[in-house]
Amino acid sequence: MTINKAVENCSEVFTPIGQATDVDISGIVPNAPLGADSDGVMPHTCVGKLLADHPHLRPPVIEGLLRQGETMNVIAPAKAGKSWLVNDLAIAVATGTPWLGRFETHRGDVLLIDNELHPETTANRIPKVAAARHIPLSKIADSLFVANLRGGLLDIISLGPYFQSLEPGRFRVIVLDAWYRFMPAGTDENDNGTMASLYNQLDYHAARLECCFILIHHSSKGGQASKAVTDVGAGAGAQSRAADAHLVLRAHEEKDVIVLDAAVRSWPPIEPVCLRRNFPVWDPDDTLDPSSLAGPRSRRSKSTTPSKPKPEPWTPERFVEAFITETPQRRDKIFLNAANELPKIQAKQLLSVAEADGLIHRWQDGYSDPVRFSTQPQPAFKETS
Repeated sequence: MTINKAVENCSEVFTPIGQATDVDISGIVPNAPLGADSDGVMPHTCVGKLLADHPHLRPPVIEGLLRQGETMNVIAPAKAGKSWLVNDLAIAVATGTPWLGRFETHRGDVLLIDNELHPETTANRIPKVAAARHIPLSKIADSLFVANLRGGLLDIISLGPYFQSLEPGRFRVIVLDAWYRFMPAGTDENDNGTMASLYNQLDYHAARLECCFILIHHSSKGGQASKAVTDVGAGAGAQSRAADAHLVLRAHEEKDVIVLDAAVRSWPPIEPVCLRRNFPVWDPDDTLDPSSLAGPRSRRSKSTTPSKPKPEPWTPERFVEAFITETPQRRDKIFLNAANELPKIQAKQLLSVAEADGLIHRWQDGYSDPVRFSTQPQPAFKETS
């Protein structure tokens, strides 16, 4: 059954956004936390049992970016092509093929809830993206589901009963496009408390449904080149902090190129990648420098001022030449002389390696005398008659 038919069947439980006035944000999250008892008491456990009960991370959905039960923001300026990019992502998950040729996916059904496009537009776009990826429509006909809600918008609260009607595991990924239109009427995307509550609602549904949510959102106004990844996105900072992956698209200095970068919670940091527009899809272009973003940052990189050369690496030979003399010196004096050039722990390591390699020699006049170091061996002790 298509998602449109499912929405029709569940229409009695939906409330259009236009009717959702005077929303009490404090009530959008279930009173009892997920896993709490009927009295709302939060369970707790010792670390030993925690480790025994959860020996592994949650199953991956998009390798390097997203796991089951997590939420990912996709942030880009208006009309930058982010919806086309996420359509590509939805097709990749629905068929279990790598996204952009580098992010492995784990196949599962995908639900795209779109409140901006007419169904005719979506029906025109998806075949184009599938054809560009050489994927027959037969492979996504029963695994990619779409609900076009333009003209009958449903906010995240109104969608709650529909999400409750779904069986856990029914969808691996649910896409919300565009996120700002799923916010209840009267809410403020710049309010951290409000946004944290909305993301808590998504976390609740993601945990129960054993799926991921992908939210398509717009970037803030102005240049994005000088901003950190987590600062690219309109609204309160809670949005980037609450999401498990915050994926941003920023303009490259070269035309028809964007830079994909992300901050992730349960994966190692990813390297940014340049994507070149090959309509209707974006393809990685490893010949370009991802740091060459359009805007102030890229202009600074074009400055005629020569860049400062990288410092020469510290080797045992260089250390000896700089700080060890023929005159024997105590260890603490050597470290003091080197303090302005390198950390003490590195100086200790270089001194130890230099001695092991025979570049320096210990001097000690008696068993109780302090050790000193010189580039010359200590003369043999001669007894006098």
